[in-house]
Amino acid sequence: MTTERQGSGGGVRWVEVAGEAAGQRIDNFLLRTLKGVPRGLIYRLLRKGQVRVNSGRVKPDYRVRAGDRVRIPPVRTGEGA
Repeated sequence: MTTERQGSGGGVRWVEVAGEAAGQRIDNFLLRTLKGVPRGLIYRLLRKGQVRVNSGRVKPDYRVRAGDRVRIPPVRTGEGA
């Protein structure tokens, strides 16, 4: 589905969007990629510009394309607390 690699910047993840995920809104893509992360936190990350697609800020209604590189900052899920 996606290609993922850990960045050198302390937990930053880079995810490359695969063909079958193309056309999804970025918020829904992140909900599927970051299982267990609340929807409100995902929207906050998008509003603050912490999630980037191809090094640029995007709005929650952006539709990902095959080959897009998504930067995901380190996030905590509620599972480990």
